[in-house]
Amino acid sequence: MPWKDVSWWQALLDAASIWWEDALLAVSVGFAVMIGLLAKIAHEVQSGQRRRFITRRLWLDIPALVAMVSVAAGINVYFELDGWPSSAVGVVCGWLGPRSIDVLLMAVAERVRGGK
Repeated sequence: MPWKDVSWWQALLDAASIWWEDALLAVSVGFAVMIGLLAKIAHEVQSGQRRRFITRRLWLDIPALVAMVSVAAGINVYFELDGWPSSAVGVVCGWLGPRSIDVLLMAVAERVRGGK
Protein backbone atom coordinates (compact mmCIF):
# COMPACT_ATOMS: atom_id res chain seq x y z
CA MET A 1 0.00 0.00 0.00
CA PRO A 2 1.59 3.27 -1.13
CA TRP A 3 0.36 5.37 1.82
CA LYS A 4 2.24 3.09 4.20
CA ASP A 5 5.53 3.63 2.38
CA VAL A 6 7.49 6.12 4.51
CA SER A 7 10.63 6.31 2.35
CA TRP A 8 9.55 9.72 1.03
CA TRP A 9 9.20 10.94 4.62
CA GLN A 10 12.71 9.70 5.48
CA ALA A 11 14.12 11.44 2.39
CA LEU A 12 12.41 14.67 3.45
CA LEU A 13 13.84 14.40 6.96
CA ASP A 14 17.33 13.74 5.56
CA ALA A 15 17.10 16.82 3.33
CA ALA A 16 15.88 18.95 6.24
CA SER A 17 18.72 17.65 8.40
CA ILE A 18 21.31 18.61 5.79
CA TRP A 19 19.76 22.07 5.42
CA TRP A 20 19.69 22.51 9.20
CA GLU A 21 23.40 21.59 9.48
CA ASP A 22 24.31 24.09 6.75
CA ALA A 23 22.24 26.83 8.40
CA LEU A 24 23.82 26.13 11.78
CA LEU A 25 27.29 26.24 10.21
CA ALA A 26 26.53 29.58 8.57
CA VAL A 27 25.26 31.05 11.84
CA SER A 28 28.27 29.81 13.80
CA VAL A 29 30.74 31.10 11.20
CA GLY A 30 28.89 34.43 11.15
CA PHE A 31 29.12 34.65 14.92
CA ALA A 32 32.85 33.85 14.83
CA VAL A 33 33.47 36.51 12.17
CA MET A 34 31.50 39.02 14.25
CA ILE A 35 33.67 38.24 17.29
CA GLY A 36 36.82 38.81 15.22
CA LEU A 37 35.45 42.08 13.82
CA LEU A 38 34.47 43.33 17.27
CA ALA A 39 37.93 42.47 18.58
CA LYS A 40 39.48 44.43 15.72
CA ILE A 41 37.25 47.45 16.39
CA ALA A 42 38.10 47.31 20.11
CA HIS A 43 41.80 47.24 19.20
CA GLU A 44 41.34 50.26 16.91
CA VAL A 45 39.63 52.17 19.75
CA GLN A 46 42.46 51.29 22.14
CA SER A 47 45.16 52.30 19.67
CA GLY A 48 43.43 55.61 18.89
CA GLN A 49 42.45 54.86 15.29
CA ARG A 50 38.79 55.25 16.30
CA ARG A 51 37.44 57.71 18.83
CA ARG A 52 34.58 55.53 20.11
CA PHE A 53 33.34 52.00 19.66
CA ILE A 54 29.85 52.84 18.38
CA THR A 55 30.02 55.34 15.53
CA ARG A 56 28.50 55.77 12.08
CA ARG A 57 31.54 54.00 10.69
CA LEU A 58 30.28 50.84 12.40
CA TRP A 59 27.44 50.72 9.85
CA LEU A 60 30.05 50.55 7.09
CA ASP A 61 31.51 47.45 8.72
CA ILE A 62 28.29 45.47 8.24
CA PRO A 63 28.91 44.82 4.51
CA ALA A 64 32.45 43.82 5.44
CA LEU A 65 31.00 41.41 7.99
CA VAL A 66 28.80 39.81 5.33
CA ALA A 67 31.73 39.55 2.92
CA MET A 68 33.98 37.95 5.51
CA VAL A 69 31.28 35.45 6.49
CA SER A 70 31.15 34.41 2.83
CA VAL A 71 34.94 34.13 2.64
CA ALA A 72 35.14 32.15 5.89
CA ALA A 73 32.34 29.82 4.81
CA GLY A 74 34.09 29.25 1.48
CA ILE A 75 37.37 28.41 3.21
CA ASN A 76 35.59 26.05 5.59
CA VAL A 77 33.81 24.25 2.77
CA TYR A 78 36.94 24.02 0.63
CA PHE A 79 39.06 22.52 3.42
CA GLU A 80 36.10 20.56 4.88
CA LEU A 81 36.55 22.13 8.32
CA ASP A 82 34.08 21.83 11.14
CA GLY A 83 34.01 22.55 14.85
CA TRP A 84 36.74 24.69 16.41
CA PRO A 85 38.91 24.99 13.27
CA SER A 86 36.00 26.49 11.33
CA SER A 87 35.37 28.96 14.16
CA ALA A 88 39.05 29.90 14.15
CA VAL A 89 38.91 30.59 10.41
CA GLY A 90 35.88 32.83 11.01
CA VAL A 91 37.60 34.79 13.79
CA VAL A 92 40.73 35.26 11.67
CA CYS A 93 38.69 36.43 8.68
CA GLY A 94 36.76 38.85 10.89
CA TRP A 95 39.99 40.23 12.34
CA LEU A 96 41.71 40.60 8.98
CA GLY A 97 38.78 42.17 7.21
CA PRO A 98 38.26 42.43 3.47
CA ARG A 99 41.06 44.93 2.90
CA SER A 100 43.68 42.59 4.33
CA ILE A 101 42.34 39.66 2.32
CA ASP A 102 42.51 41.81 -0.83
CA VAL A 103 46.15 42.73 -0.09
CA LEU A 104 47.04 39.07 0.48
CA LEU A 105 45.32 37.96 -2.73
CA MET A 106 47.05 40.70 -4.74
CA ALA A 107 50.43 39.64 -3.33
CA VAL A 108 49.77 36.03 -4.32
CA ALA A 109 48.57 37.13 -7.77
CA GLU A 110 51.74 39.17 -8.31
CA ARG A 111 53.90 36.22 -7.28
CA VAL A 112 52.00 33.91 -9.65
CA ARG A 113 52.36 36.38 -12.50
CA GLY A 114 56.10 36.55 -11.93
CA GLY A 115 56.44 39.89 -10.18
CA LYS A 116 58.62 40.56 -7.16
